[in-house]
Parts: sequence; structure tokens; C-alpha cells
Amino acid sequence: MKKTILIGLIAGIAGLAIGYKVPKDKNAGYVMISGRITNPEQAGKYFEAVNDVVVKGCGAKTLSVDFETDVREGYDGPFSVLSKFPSKQAVIDCYEGPYQELIPLRKGAIDMNFRIVERNR
Repeated sequence: MKKTILIGLIAGIAGLAIGYKVPKDKNAGYVMISGRITNPEQAGKYFEAVNDVVVKGCGAKTLSVDFETDVREGYDGPFSVLSKFPSKQAVIDCYEGPYQELIPLRKGAIDMNFRIVERNR
């Protein structure tokens, strides 16, 4: 009886530990942006609009914003952003929908690469 209780307790603790380590959002979508700010004043207007449209409206969570990225290889500028969405499709829907109204604000203010990726492991 004691052995059964001990095995059950160990199994329960192991299950909690594994459940804690396994990401709950394995199919999350991410936006990776890198580039160069060419017009800080206009870029400020864009960032303000992004907060309302993308963060509040599309449910994105900004994980990192770096204006002085340490670029070791490649041709991107020192500006980087990493944002998380509930899914890759949520990113696509946001980009093809509400985000389109922000593109004119971004043009002439930020030269950037915009990548949509999915965490699927």
C-alpha cells in the first residue's frame, strides 16, 4: 500500500512538472521585425497606432523592442521587435486586415523586414 501511494505521488509530481514545462501555446504566431528608423517623428505616430490597432485590437503581446540591436551578421538596421499572437493565422488576419491602415504611416519612417512565423514544436 505504501509503495502504491509513493508511486502515485511521484507520478503526480512528475505530471505537474512536465505540464509546467510544456508550453500551452505551442502554435503561437510571432512577428519578427528588423530594420532602420529613418524618420523618428513619423515612426512615433506609427508606434502609437500600432499599439491601438495591433496590440489592443488584434491581441498581440510585445515581447521585445530594441532600438539598438547588436547585429552581428546580415543587413538589417538596429531596430528589432518580437511580438506574439495566439496563432499564425491570427497574425495573418491582423496583417491582411487592420494592419493595412498602418502601412502608410510606416512608409518613409521605417525600412524593415516583416516576418510571420509559427512556433509548432
